[in-house]
Amino acid sequence: MSLREQLRDLLPQILPPNPSDAIKGTELIRLVRLRLKDDYSDATLRYHFSILCYDPGSPIAKVDQGQGYYLRLNKIEPLNGSSGRGLFEARDGTTDLTRARISRFSAIVERHSLHGSRYPFALAQRTGGDWELPDLVLSEWEFATDQEDSSRLDEALMRIKRNLGASVVTLSAVQLKLRTTLDTYHADFFQTLSVSHWANQGHMFIAETVNDEALVEALRALGHQHGLGITTFGTELSLLDEMPAPDDIRRMSASEFESLQNILKLQRISAATHRAQLDWPQLSALRRKHDCIATMLEWLDSCLEKGRPSLPE
Repeated sequence: MSLREQLRDLLPQILPPNPSDAIKGTELIRLVRLRLKDDYSDATLRYHFSILCYDPGSPIAKVDQGQGYYLRLNKIEPLNGSSGRGLFEARDGTTDLTRARISRFSAIVERHSLHGSRYPFALAQRTGGDWELPDLVLSEWEFATDQEDSSRLDEALMRIKRNLGASVVTLSAVQLKLRTTLDTYHADFFQTLSVSHWANQGHMFIAETVNDEALVEALRALGHQHGLGITTFGTELSLLDEMPAPDDIRRMSASEFESLQNILKLQRISAATHRAQLDWPQLSALRRKHDCIATMLEWLDSCLEKGRPSLPE
């Protein structure tokens, strides 16, 4: 029985029905751990409490103001009457588990990048673009430091960069992989290299931890040789299945996403080499071939026009 299923059984026995008697997270962890069959970390339990609160069919709810959890009495059952997974059901459909997982992983990467002031743009790939287009493009901007509005761009610095022929925004091309193995890492790496050579930086983000030391060393050697950044996010694929839908991850508040981040274990295998200039001829060719690249460039232009970056609509 998974941890999520165990919690669905245990929480109604522990949680008070009155929000005024809500149990704080530390105490709830202690009470739950006494009844669990397996040993789970505090971060894992706290994460599951927070995520289950999103599911209107789960037995746990969080108080609106302050801290603490209480028993959800007005649970909303699935429309078909089955004991479905609520928000944990793959909204993309269960027939394509890989697509559902990569969509959730992409949403996590987007939120994680945004936390570091790197604004993401997801590219809607079409058939034939697997070795031409990355999954995501992350943009990094020069922000004004002498204004109260920290989201405004430093127009003076960008003007100087333009005059010097330098890029006013740094673009990183990111390829997402759920996992890589000794049998697949070579193709995974060079696919990432292929889709990112036009950008200032190239990155391969892997959902699962890479535990095989021989694989880590092989990836690190290739990363250093070609200047490609490789990072693992340290989440099990089965845990991705239990996460909310991608749009719900994107809508999480900062504190809610922090609960999710606490269970991630990021490991940088190699650092990306920064290229001062974009490969404009290649980018122009991609723009003519793929509408999503043209849309991305229009989005970048609108950010410059407004004087502040924003998330794509």
